[in-house]
Amino acid sequence: MGPQPRRAPGRAAHLGALTVVLAGVACDSGPAGLAGEECGPLPYFTVSPVAPEDVALIVVIGGLGAPGHTLPTAHSGLMLAREAAPVASPGRIQIDEVRRVTYVSSPTREGERDYALFFSVCEDVGGWLGHLTSLAPGIPDNAGGSGCETYSTSDETVEACTLEVDGFRLEPGDPVGTGGLSAERGFLGLDFGLLDERVTNFYVSPSRHPSPSFRAVCPYEYFDDANRAWMLAAIRDPARPSEAASGEPRCGTMEVDVAGTAKGVWAEQGVTGQVQGDETRYITLADYPYDPQQRLALSLGPTTLGARVAIVPRETAGRVNRAFEQVTADGLVYCYTDSPAFATSWLLTMPSATSLTVQLVQHPGAPSPCDSSPTAWQLGAAAVQLVR
Repeated sequence: MGPQPRRAPGRAAHLGALTVVLAGVACDSGPAGLAGEECGPLPYFTVSPVAPEDVALIVVIGGLGAPGHTLPTAHSGLMLAREAAPVASPGRIQIDEVRRVTYVSSPTREGERDYALFFSVCEDVGGWLGHLTSLAPGIPDNAGGSGCETYSTSDETVEACTLEVDGFRLEPGDPVGTGGLSAERGFLGLDFGLLDERVTNFYVSPSRHPSPSFRAVCPYEYFDDANRAWMLAAIRDPARPSEAASGEPRCGTMEVDVAGTAKGVWAEQGVTGQVQGDETRYITLADYPYDPQQRLALSLGPTTLGARVAIVPRETAGRVNRAFEQVTADGLVYCYTDSPAFATSWLLTMPSATSLTVQLVQHPGAPSPCDSSPTAWQLGAAAVQLVR
């Protein structure tokens, strides 16, 4: 997950989350949109930020990638087909901030540096392009390192230096820089986030979520018809690139919570306040965003639950792989299992409308407990207690 905007756009702008995994910061009011203009009718974007031939696939908003990105991700992104691919302005935008990010400590990119541009489109809409490997000539570069702060994610320490920019405008197609750090190391992603102040995404426990999560929208829906069509057609799960996305919403969603059911975001007991950086004490139970009508996703941050994403069939009857919005505080235990190759399953139950108990069951060389009678399903001392 890439850098998050320091501000949301428009009159009601607030300081939101910072960086790779939403490190929280304080609140402030932000600038008006591009020249204070009201937002007119779509489209707002008419140029792909990257040439279609340089795009390998596009990822949804609300993507799930435990343990690093256990919660729905508040931006989309383009996986590039090559290193140093040219990046252009998708529309008429005004750059408000330039952020230089240095990976101080990292298992895979220590010492590397990239950039993020935060921009306004109009008074209520703004966004960002993240993981740029270079900036086009003329775009301010925070070379002096002012406005810096350091934070940590689950596996990296990062320094982010932010430069506020006043009125730097780009027209559709103007050069922005390049994206695609290293094909060998798998860093070919370009973050593309968009926030719309006219949108409010729902969460059962809003205090846990930083402000971009409430306003995040699919940026490809704001393009002209031709660009929107090929972009939506290019959506794939990077973990399953050979599978075409299906179902709706095609571009994903941030709205995964359903009150009184197992569906949505949960935190380990004792976790309070807004999520800041490390998402390993959270889980998300939701429809699989690349095939939401047919499969479920268990995005599991804690190591005691497997620290990964499991994709399982979505069933609407019985107690195996039951759709999460159909699991309630009914006193029953439910079982979830994915590919036999993983030899893992999960038992869960809801003691109340705001509590959830989940246990990982490992069964190498043996059938899944989901294959046995529900009367045999018992949660023990290893179960993890979670709350909304």
